[in-house]
Amino acid sequence: MMETRKLQLIGGSSYMVSLPKDWVKANELSQGDEIILEVEDKVITLYPKGFKDGLKVSRVEIENLKRYDEKFLRRFIYALYIQGIDEIFITDKNLNPRLIAKISEIVKSLIGIEIIDASDKVVIRCLTVTDFDVYGVVRRMTQIVLTMIHTLLEAIAKNDRSAINEIKNLEVDSDRLYLLAVRQEHRLVREFSSPARWNELRLILGIRTVAKLIEEILDNLENFSGYILELRDIKERDSLNKFLQRLSDAFEKTSKAYFNSDLELSEDSIEFLEEIEDEMIRNIEGTAQYRLGLESLLSACRHMKSIGEIALNKSVREKLKMID
Repeated sequence: MMETRKLQLIGGSSYMVSLPKDWVKANELSQGDEIILEVEDKVITLYPKGFKDGLKVSRVEIENLKRYDEKFLRRFIYALYIQGIDEIFITDKNLNPRLIAKISEIVKSLIGIEIIDASDKVVIRCLTVTDFDVYGVVRRMTQIVLTMIHTLLEAIAKNDRSAINEIKNLEVDSDRLYLLAVRQEHRLVREFSSPARWNELRLILGIRTVAKLIEEILDNLENFSGYILELRDIKERDSLNKFLQRLSDAFEKTSKAYFNSDLELSEDSIEFLEEIEDEMIRNIEGTAQYRLGLESLLSACRHMKSIGEIALNKSVREKLKMID
């Protein structure tokens, strides 16, 4: 609901605006109570003292799960997790050790939450309710991409099939980090939902997009790992190896451009990736394994280019902000 109220001058130097009586009553306020003002540019956000403390921990109660199969439970708990919920209370007449064990395995795949009670109900709690650095989460995901590429390059050089297991573990780690990034995005969206903080909100949504693109890149690289070591043709393997090395260099540039808001490096990385993409398309012919491997790298290349475009837009937006 929006109301219009007149600004009044009091004491010759101060201004006052009255508060709606219903709002004061709803928040159980009385004369002398403290009100917090957040002043940002042309917008003031006003709320009772202690209001934000109550928002820090969010809780939900789930009564009677709709289904009990592992796939549903995983999707359901993941959905609660990424919403930024800090405490989840699950009560169900069919709770038993086997069902609790299923929930426990799912919870173990998520960062920062644990089951703290599994008696007549299951209580899942985020052990650290303070915000993770969402930038730090995405930065770690970029490190996993480079680690995976270097692991692949080493595996190709040594024809080491055991390295594939390491790649799968890295991909699992990246999935957990992606869910954490989405969780933090939801928490920050709630915090930055006022018009005065729309610039920050736009940045957070951009981080979510980058995190998703990185997750896709890691999926592409995992798929690639399943094809490269099956190649018998040395020339085809060398070709894929060279493309992988070039993508490693390109991704380092793109990541640096994004985190540093570097306009020129963003443009350079996009052009570099476009060159790699064009060369891949020209070399698409070969055996089935080669084409599948190249298509995986081509998809990763295009996702990297999308990150480069986001980096460019981010750097332009920040430069415009500096002029203001």
